[in-house]
Amino acid sequence: MRETEKKEATYNNIEKWDTNKLLEELLQSQNKSFIAVKNSLKDIEFAVSSSIKKLAKKNSKIVYVGAGTSGRIGAIDGVELIPTFGWPYERVQFCFSGDNPLKPTEGSEDSEELAIQHFNDKKINQDDVVIGIAASGSTKYTLKIIELAKNIGALTIGVSNNKNSLLKNLAEINICLETGSEFLAGSTRLAAGTSQKIALNLFSTSLMIKLNRVYKGFMIDVIASNEKLKKRAQFILSEITGCSEKIANNLLLQTNYNIRMSLMLFHNYTIEDAKKILEENDNNLHKILK
Repeated sequence: MRETEKKEATYNNIEKWDTNKLLEELLQSQNKSFIAVKNSLKDIEFAVSSSIKKLAKKNSKIVYVGAGTSGRIGAIDGVELIPTFGWPYERVQFCFSGDNPLKPTEGSEDSEELAIQHFNDKKINQDDVVIGIAASGSTKYTLKIIELAKNIGALTIGVSNNKNSLLKNLAEINICLETGSEFLAGSTRLAAGTSQKIALNLFSTSLMIKLNRVYKGFMIDVIASNEKLKKRAQFILSEITGCSEKIANNLLLQTNYNIRMSLMLFHNYTIEDAKKILEENDNNLHKILK
């Protein structure tokens, strides 16, 4: 039996517990999520460094693959890369074993045919980073896409919660988050899901930082799509340069609230020259603004 499916005797008759005890014990059971991620930091580090090499190519993509809770957690992580780090929309894709992640479609996770269809639809290629997420490590849909991606030379990363799982043995890089049994037997939306979210947070944030999408601790590629984010862009530019918020706002208006480009304007580059220099230096502002 998989570790995530086992029943702990400690949790017999939880339905008879009062609500306060339920909440306290549920919270306590989540601690294993942090421990599992901490024990996997070296594997996450390897995943980041390996992904950087792939994603240096401009046609490469990050592809999140999963079913059920794991698939939804992957989608949450990936979609945030676009507004938070300005990661190109076309360079992040999602393979989810269902038509709508807001609806339960657990039956589809056994379909290898659907996996093949989605693999082809997303045009996964050898330059991509493909992240398969499955608490059990045995989801057929996820395994099939990882297998297909690995066969064509894409970088495959497996995130699972059971040691010696099929996913762990299939993916090129294995992040096994050993959270063990759940408070509610088999409900991997709990500790297993929490550990996946933490691990993906660490992975994607570190990856974006190393891909030069953070400068002096700020999200300089954040997409200012509303008033709150426009104010944030103004604050970030002002903090980095030391200029007044008025000057920062004037610079941002010239670049449609592109913080990176506005920073270049502050340092007396023209927009045309800034675009050229940024491209030549992989957007590395530390290298450009010495």
